[in-house]
Amino acid sequence: MPAPYPWLSPFWSRLLGMRQRMPHALLLAGPQGVGKLQLARGWAQSLLCEQPRQDGEACGECEGCHWFDAGTHPDFLHLTLLEKETREGEVRMATEISVEQARQAVDFVQLSTYRAGYRLVLIEPAEALNTASANALLKVLEEPPINTVFILVSHQPRQLLPTILSRCHKLEVGLPDMTMLQGWLRQNGLDEKALAWVSGAPLSVLEARDDGELEIRQELLDALSRTKSLDGVALAESWNKQVPARTWHKVSYKWLLDLLSCALGGKAGFNPDYQAALSGLARSANLGNLLDFVRREAESGRWVDHPLNRQMVMESWLIEYGRIFEGGGR
Repeated sequence: MPAPYPWLSPFWSRLLGMRQRMPHALLLAGPQGVGKLQLARGWAQSLLCEQPRQDGEACGECEGCHWFDAGTHPDFLHLTLLEKETREGEVRMATEISVEQARQAVDFVQLSTYRAGYRLVLIEPAEALNTASANALLKVLEEPPINTVFILVSHQPRQLLPTILSRCHKLEVGLPDMTMLQGWLRQNGLDEKALAWVSGAPLSVLEARDDGELEIRQELLDALSRTKSLDGVALAESWNKQVPARTWHKVSYKWLLDLLSCALGGKAGFNPDYQAALSGLARSANLGNLLDFVRREAESGRWVDHPLNRQMVMESWLIEYGRIFEGGGR
């Protein structure tokens, strides 16, 4: 089995070469959407494969590979965020990996391996470990049982406890170079402008396309580009019904950041296909109002999932957005 994606080939080769000096804990760190989880799972399967190829890759055909593909390998444990029920009976995704999950991992690595090979624990996103769950793992991370390997995947490694970081061999997986992505983008019907929307993370742009986010983005930005005909009440009513809360916040906030960049003499980083519209708006923007609006919108991100009256929030946002262009200009 080759590297999960072409831009991961150098990292894949390094992982396969680690068999000679296997780390007991590996941290794959880098931005979200570059394929770290797929890389981690591929490496885990290669270590659990019972008939690995000469280069160390998994054969994909042995019993161990079949178990891994089915998610039933007895020597593999995946710690991740789980769904939980709130007091109101609503099911939501947890924001932390609990201490109970960490203790489960500690108990898991104390068992004998089922196939007399490696035992692997994958933790992602590792920054979701809270203080209690991280502390519960410290001892086995420092002195794991023989043939035990921990694989941590983190989008924000600075949030990890220093005691966790110090026990891991770190491999940085950064954003791929554009030259490596050209063919892949064409193959998936995407382009550089779509990639800019997700700050260069290729798997994030696939997700944005499949979720319809790219289409929603275009509809919203077409409207925000036409400030003179902006009908805040009608738009808020329509968008409240059609646009998910997180998508609305992402699109509106990135638009403001690009507008600020253009107002300060820079270029649009997230929406380069709207460069002309943003440059025109920037010339008529009141910089003080814009700076204040961006500052407050940065704080509002933490309230995206709060059960507020979204239509009123959107109306208020659109009214304040229009005020950016009152008394501005150069």
